Amino acid sequence: LTGAILLDVDLSSANLDGTILRGADLTGAILLDVDLSSANLDGTILRGVDLTGASLLGVDLSDRDLSGATLGIDLSGKNLDGTILRGADLTGASLLGVDLSILDLTNANLSGQNLSDHDLTDVILTGADLSNTLLSDSLDRKDFTETKFRGVDLSGKDLSNSIFDCIINTATIRCNNF
Repeated sequence: LTGAILLDVDLSSANLDGTILRGADLTGAILLDVDLSSANLDGTILRGVDLTGASLLGVDLSDRDLSGATLGIDLSGKNLDGTILRGADLTGASLLGVDLSILDLTNANLSGQNLSDHDLTDVILTGADLSNTLLSDSLDRKDFTETKFRGVDLSGKDLSNSIFDCIINTATIRCNNF
């Protein structure tokens, strides 16, 4: 399937184990429960794909554009260096052992995630949905413009030099770490 144009195609539950998708355009594809184990995704366009329940064992996601993708999958230990996740939905994704530092998570949905053990150094969280998310203690120098914090406990967090441009409804804020 090298170079194939598969826009908005529904490949739910397909077995694509070991398939060479180099340079394919899967923009908007529905890949629910697809087995992409050991697939070659070099240069594959994956913007807006739905990978909920997909198996990505042995798949390299570094330097991929997953903007707007739905990633309700196990990403444990995956190398996401250079991966674009702007607007991605990471609700329900397993991020255990994933290095999120330096990623652009602008407008990403991270609601309900446990990020307390993640290094968020240089992560861009502008407009991200962090509702009910557990965060690490050090959040200094972050741009939280338009970031959603519903149900997030920021007490005891180091928010030094962070930027907040938001509307606050019924919140308790203790300003001892700014």
